[in-house]
Amino acid sequence: MIDQVAKFLVDNVLLITAAASLISLLGMGYSAMRSAFSPMMRRTAKLPVAGTEDLARNTQIESRKELALAARPIHDEHVSLAVLRFESLSSNEDDQYIASGIASEIIALVTPVPDIRVSPRTSTFQWQNDEAGVHQAIEQFNANFALTGSLQRMRERIRVIARLTDVGTDSTVWTQTYNRELEDLFEVQHEIARSIVAAILGQVRLTESALAKRTPDRQLDAWGLLQKAYHFWLTNFSIEGMTDAIGYLRRAIELAPDYPAPRAALAMLFAQQMTTRVCEDYDAVAVEASEMIEQAYRLAPNDIDVLENAGVVWQNLGASERAIAALRHGIELAPLNLISRGYLAMTLGFTGDDADAREAKQLLEENLEIAPKHPSVPYWRFFMAVTEQKLGNYEESVQLCTRSLQGQPYWVHNYFLMANAHCVLGNTAAAERDLASAAAINPYLTPQLYVANVMRICGSNVVAGAFVRGLLQYDLVLEGVRT
Repeated sequence: MIDQVAKFLVDNVLLITAAASLISLLGMGYSAMRSAFSPMMRRTAKLPVAGTEDLARNTQIESRKELALAARPIHDEHVSLAVLRFESLSSNEDDQYIASGIASEIIALVTPVPDIRVSPRTSTFQWQNDEAGVHQAIEQFNANFALTGSLQRMRERIRVIARLTDVGTDSTVWTQTYNRELEDLFEVQHEIARSIVAAILGQVRLTESALAKRTPDRQLDAWGLLQKAYHFWLTNFSIEGMTDAIGYLRRAIELAPDYPAPRAALAMLFAQQMTTRVCEDYDAVAVEASEMIEQAYRLAPNDIDVLENAGVVWQNLGASERAIAALRHGIELAPLNLISRGYLAMTLGFTGDDADAREAKQLLEENLEIAPKHPSVPYWRFFMAVTEQKLGNYEESVQLCTRSLQGQPYWVHNYFLMANAHCVLGNTAAAERDLASAAAINPYLTPQLYVANVMRICGSNVVAGAFVRGLLQYDLVLEGVRT
């Protein structure tokens, strides 16, 4: 038997070689097709398959969700958003026009926003607002996120429910209900659309940063590392998180030296090291922050990320006029960028007069009304506490700091602001407890250094007085810092 097999192999060597080559080519072709079409397969896999048992299908869906977290690419391209026509829950044709108008307004408002590629109305409005239609729109537009919504009317009052879906995990990451009187149709449509867009921008950033956080560093490019660096800032501020983020940003700059956003973000974190006093050489870090933001600004003077980070850096370096100019320019370019609006309010509150503080308060009130679930809300409450101290409302400032700490318990600046307010209000025991809490979180930032920070930011003792008067009055700061 063995002799016969050997004879067959010898006699048919050419045929066998050809067959082996064919099999190899087929394998290579399959690998190439699998590589080319695997993103499409991941997206279409969510569509129902006729004849599949429910239990098996549910198991496959859960497995795909887990795979999506590992396989979904992080790349330096625009995040893509598919906006579908909002669904009217009544048979009234006018209500469908209202619903479609809201979705159209959303597309118009998102279109000029940097870093988000939005589906054109003519593309995604052809699909129905149901599960099958959503998947078809996502497939056609290759979307990372899908925005859907519904409208219901009761006489002259409408209720709009909007929902943002993360395509990679097939999960809802944000939903909000809006109730409005239908007095001026176009104004109501614009107001709701504006609120939705402003709110989802923060959610998109939070979702992308969370995905990057779960992804190994070696699988991330410069854009992905930038998103990973933002994660601690959006979720749970800590000194350790800031240190890790600086490492991600240095790596991002190595990968893409001409990419300005990581440089701007790194400069901002250097400025945070300065204000928290966790750097070994304060002066050296100040110089590096200044040089880094100048490099980023030269590379991209009209980039929203660069402008908002430049505002924070220049404010902390004492260049308030330049900070305000950069932040106002960023808001002109992207009026619905609530992060820039928040930073502008902070700078106006710290460095301006009472009129500037009132403008800051209005900006923050609008932010909180538009996006009450935005990841920056704890910071906005701290910025509001700053404006209230500027206006002499110290009790309100303490309440806002307390609420800020509920969202960001390690944002130590709240404790110093509260300590000053408690001193002004005559409650030195509470002030001492505030300072003890601050020391437990960050022993490097002493009351003396906090006062020095505020005086540098404000530019003069007179402007800084609202934020340090109480601490100085009750001798909670060393005498040498009074001048």
